[in-house]
Amino acid sequence: MKTGNQPASGRRIAPLHRLAALCLAFSPIAACAEDAGPAIDSGQRTQRIEAAKTRLEEMDFKGVIAIAFEGEQPIYAGFGEGAANGTPNETTQLDSGSITKTFTAAAALKLIDEGKLQTSDRLEVFFPEAPADKAKITLHQLLTHSAGFLDAVGGDLDYLAKDEFLKRAFAAPLLFEPGSAYEYSNVGYSLVAAIIEQLSGKDYESYIREDLLGDLHIPDIGYEAVFDPDRSMVTADGETIDKASWGGRSHWALIGNGGMIVTAQDMISFRRAFTARKLHSNAAVNLAQTPMVREGEGAPTFTGYGMVVDDHPQFGRVYWHNGGNPHFISNWSDFADHGVIIFASSDGVDVNGDMAVEAIAAELLLTPND
Repeated sequence: MKTGNQPASGRRIAPLHRLAALCLAFSPIAACAEDAGPAIDSGQRTQRIEAAKTRLEEMDFKGVIAIAFEGEQPIYAGFGEGAANGTPNETTQLDSGSITKTFTAAAALKLIDEGKLQTSDRLEVFFPEAPADKAKITLHQLLTHSAGFLDAVGGDLDYLAKDEFLKRAFAAPLLFEPGSAYEYSNVGYSLVAAIIEQLSGKDYESYIREDLLGDLHIPDIGYEAVFDPDRSMVTADGETIDKASWGGRSHWALIGNGGMIVTAQDMISFRRAFTARKLHSNAAVNLAQTPMVREGEGAPTFTGYGMVVDDHPQFGRVYWHNGGNPHFISNWSDFADHGVIIFASSDGVDVNGDMAVEAIAAELLLTPND
């Protein structure tokens, strides 16, 4: 639920294009280079990783980070005391926010690989009750935020049942003719989750855990089925994720679009499995990572399926998604041209997961100006 300028679970911005402002605020001049440099050797890498950690401490970042270079064991670090059991680590349960959409899109792609779903399928196929203005909306439009749906039809902390969600979604006016523009929508991704349930015969969380992720043995991605209050990140007031982010239990203002629990190690495992084509066909991965719809007029980024596709002037091709609420903000970014995945999740929003990823990338990947 949005409150003033606070982010909601559906928060999604373009943080990497704020790098210059971040450098001015937090960084020594050496970290604010203009260009990505050549590959660094292992000794330099160790020095840069330590410099990144120091930089986060100087920023007063509180949360957990992961840095995973291709073919190497991930590096994890925790900052502050924001976990229920003290300093967060790679097994601390985190609120992924809108990174949930990354998993929803991956689940839809699995059904596409299995021949049960097509990107051209329309809402009327699954929901005969869909009104005329929404009946022809396609799965592709839902996944690329180009269907015209509102951002939300319910608050994150106010329980919303599935039937009521569908009723509100179909009753709400569209913002534009489907396919004609871009507007970020949590509603669209929850509708994809409802389609996943209909085709699979399972609830959304079970499909994600059993069908999408079952072979990976990833234990901590889900909602109530995985929640452990003893390992939860907590707010400044000591509230665990279930209360702070869900209002006590997950529901359809969030399912499919936000609030899913992850850990740093499971987030890295998932992204590595996705890019290694262990979960999907090569065609499905390539489809997901295709720049499809520009994120607004003049925007430098495009949406793929469940991720942003960013040809960044400093970092090259980056795939990423972020998400948050008034308590926690998370970001995964795959710097494909450098072979490194960076993940960060914050306890607090002032120095957040977006800013942590930016700071780490600046230290690791940019060459200082002469």
